[in-house]
Amino acid sequence: MAAPMSAFQHSSVRPFKQESSPFEQEQDANTALSDLDRGLRSMKVGVQCEAVVRFPKLFEKYPFPILINSAFLRLSDVFRSGNNFIRWCILRVTAESGKHLDKILNVEEFMRRIFAVYHSNDPVARAVTLRALGNISLIIAERKNIHHSIVVSLDSHDAVEVQAAIFAAQKFSEQSSVFAGNICDRISEMIHSVATPVDLKLSLIPILQYMHHDVAMATKARNVCMSLLLGYPAEKFKVTTLRTMSQLAVLSLTDIPAQIKLLLDELSSDPRGHVKVVCLQELCTLARKAPHLWNHVHTEKLCHYVLDEDSVPRARLAVTVLALLSRDLTFRLIFNKHDLDSTLMSVCNLSYGSEDPVLASSVVEFYTNIVIAYLATKNTEHWGGTSLVDGVATAIQTQILVHLIDPEHITQLKVCLKCAVQMVKSQPKTADMFVTCITSMLPDVSVHVAAVLCEALAAIGSVNQALLQKSVIPQLLSLLQSSTFEDTQPHQMQVYLCTVLFQVAEGSPIPGRAEEVMISCFQAADPWLGYKLARQAMRYGQSGVAHRLLQGLALQVSSEHFHFWLCGLREVCAGERKLQAREDNPITTIQGALSHYHRAIAAIKAAVVPSFSQQFQTEYISLRTSLLESHGQLLRTCNTFRTCPPPAIATAQAQTSGQEITKYEHIVTQLRRCCKEYEKISEGLASLYQQSFDADPATLTNIQQLQTSCELMKLALSSIAQTSQDGQALLADKMVLGVGEVTGDRFKQLLNTVHTELATLLHTEGTQVISYKHLEFLQQSAARLAMSACCFPRYFFQSLQQTALKLAISPQQTATEPILVQNDTFLTLKVEGVIQHGPRPGLYRGIHAIGITVNSSILTRTLSNSDVKGTESTVNHLEQNVEPHNDYFTVSFLLRFPVLGLHTLNIEAAILDGGGVTWHTGPRVTLQVKSYDDAIQRQQQTRQPQRPGFSKLIQP
Repeated sequence: MAAPMSAFQHSSVRPFKQESSPFEQEQDANTALSDLDRGLRSMKVGVQCEAVVRFPKLFEKYPFPILINSAFLRLSDVFRSGNNFIRWCILRVTAESGKHLDKILNVEEFMRRIFAVYHSNDPVARAVTLRALGNISLIIAERKNIHHSIVVSLDSHDAVEVQAAIFAAQKFSEQSSVFAGNICDRISEMIHSVATPVDLKLSLIPILQYMHHDVAMATKARNVCMSLLLGYPAEKFKVTTLRTMSQLAVLSLTDIPAQIKLLLDELSSDPRGHVKVVCLQELCTLARKAPHLWNHVHTEKLCHYVLDEDSVPRARLAVTVLALLSRDLTFRLIFNKHDLDSTLMSVCNLSYGSEDPVLASSVVEFYTNIVIAYLATKNTEHWGGTSLVDGVATAIQTQILVHLIDPEHITQLKVCLKCAVQMVKSQPKTADMFVTCITSMLPDVSVHVAAVLCEALAAIGSVNQALLQKSVIPQLLSLLQSSTFEDTQPHQMQVYLCTVLFQVAEGSPIPGRAEEVMISCFQAADPWLGYKLARQAMRYGQSGVAHRLLQGLALQVSSEHFHFWLCGLREVCAGERKLQAREDNPITTIQGALSHYHRAIAAIKAAVVPSFSQQFQTEYISLRTSLLESHGQLLRTCNTFRTCPPPAIATAQAQTSGQEITKYEHIVTQLRRCCKEYEKISEGLASLYQQSFDADPATLTNIQQLQTSCELMKLALSSIAQTSQDGQALLADKMVLGVGEVTGDRFKQLLNTVHTELATLLHTEGTQVISYKHLEFLQQSAARLAMSACCFPRYFFQSLQQTALKLAISPQQTATEPILVQNDTFLTLKVEGVIQHGPRPGLYRGIHAIGITVNSSILTRTLSNSDVKGTESTVNHLEQNVEPHNDYFTVSFLLRFPVLGLHTLNIEAAILDGGGVTWHTGPRVTLQVKSYDDAIQRQQQTRQPQRPGFSKLIQP
């Protein structure tokens, strides 16, 4: 192994839970590979097998070509010399490590060692070899000798070898168009041959689905399948052939409408139940893969089948197909050309009369989706004299009531509640009826069902907090206080109930009675649930409730960093509570809150551990602290206008210069300083935004709102303190910053109010003279923005998407010495990297490319002779974007250091998402490079004085 692998550089965009134990020793790649190599060389079969099965984990941890190539070569040696059981273990390794196969450098040698086993007399050994070759077909797809071996093995008399040959034929047909074209006729002959057993024919038919490389080949394979449908009408043959044709249509992207028509025809003509089920399953597949290719005729046929079908399970499958289509743009495309017909409405009416709960919930989902699509296309709520919105709302409420009777229908209840939330998003006026319906049912259901209903209420509130009526507060409070739920675990319903109450408050302080009910409810509960409620309170700006809950939690955790984390949250809530108290003097209030915030920053920094860097949390709180300090400084600056009026000579200076505003030079200078502070905080928030690749959209919106508040204050200060004669023209250029129309969010409404007041003030008072009205507006705006409830975003507490980048730099700097390079040569810098994902990759945004930026600057310059030009550049700046393949990327740079001395080399990685947005997530690696000249060093060595010998010291 090369040296760069041992000097692995690791950095993460955001940490996530690893499978390994936190107490496990971190191993170097060379050490780990050496340990496994010792296991492979062991004389005990058990030790060898244990070493083999550990290779996939090694590949995931160090997925770099130099290690993977070496590891696979060693595995191929064991495969060639071992027994069949070891070969089977290596076969599993090749199956689980498919995305790393293209990193094998010595493909020819690796293939040769494995293929040598094919010449064995043992059919089992040949079968394992064929399956291993099939697993690595990605890198050896065009090898003619392997193609020939697969065809030969298809005629083998051993069943195990034949099945392995069929598996290899499928894999190579998927990768190689040459092999697929050659094997197609051979497969057709074997299927139609009388000598071929029936089971073998059924195994050969699925190979045809991989004949998708060109249109001619796909058409040929489809014709073979059509002949099989006519020539082999048995149930097993028809089922296998229909599945093969559907997969062929999806992979080749041709004949999908024809396949949909064929499946619908078979659905109506074939009386066998299994065939109908398979047709519906394949229609589900086509609905997922290509919903845009369905037309009005296809959906109408399927609707007629639903209305005429007597079998409830098959009707469920058919409605599932319709529900899948309705989730996409299919019905919007249909409604552009056709109107909502009676057949679709007849299917929707099944939501009222169906006795099957699964079928009814699927119909409700279909009903909801097509109504939303119709309203988005036609912009009318009425069809045939009836209101579509009222109809679907009634259907949803009916099914909610029906599913509440039986607790076993909880899954179907969730589907109906999800439809209710979707309708609220599309038609906000329906929120009242859904909230009233759900709230009225809460006292009469079990705890588990009540938790689901409360979750739906919280989901409606998350759409828009203004949609929740304040009339539901007494009923929710009585339900929270009820002793019916004292013996239930895990009390998740109470968390949802309190969340709904937080949403109804809309950022205003919770009344004392409601706060006492919440605190008493969670005093005897699990501390984890208390933390969850405190987290929800902080997310909705209820710092008072969160502070009381966090006071006792810090002493109930088992680790030090959890203790400091909870202490930091407690101090944050104390600061926010101080701000919301709204004392008489805003400056004193902000100063008191800042003391809590500084303690919170220290506590959260103390909570940092290697697995949780708390980078976002620390930066967010630091920027919040800086913003409060800027607001406080602006309030003090406005007070100086009263305490330090303009001097007497200021009027004469203003008349001399012709600019009235120069009379207020003192206050203008201070206002400009405040403007620079707001600009600095705005840049910091923009940088935090660009670093938050894994953040949810609500978190990014929260950061944008804070940045908008800074830009708004900067706009107000620059407009009031500007010295241009044409002040109105300057203002007109800046007023494009307007935050727009906003509803349902107190902070957004506050920003809109401040923006409107600023426009009115500048229009009425102008900017030629600074009056007390200008400074009064600045004071009020700063105080209102500072004391508004801060809603901490979700990303502050948890991340649903996790992404991590690992980089390996070559050459790597040693611990004490920099990288040496001659000044007349180029340094080849190789950057390898791998992307690691959490359990839900690409939840909010995916990775399209990785941007690598390399910068260098000189630290210290060494003395050189006159041959070195003094105008040589001392800076390198190179950028390159690379698209990752199987979460791996590599890029190389050529750097030149003509100036002798010590240089600093900075390598930074960034993520480019599918929309072209660049996220500066890191990691960042710093190296030192020393540039030298051999000729100068030799000259310096020859110029050194030599010590005189004894012969020169002795006189004759």
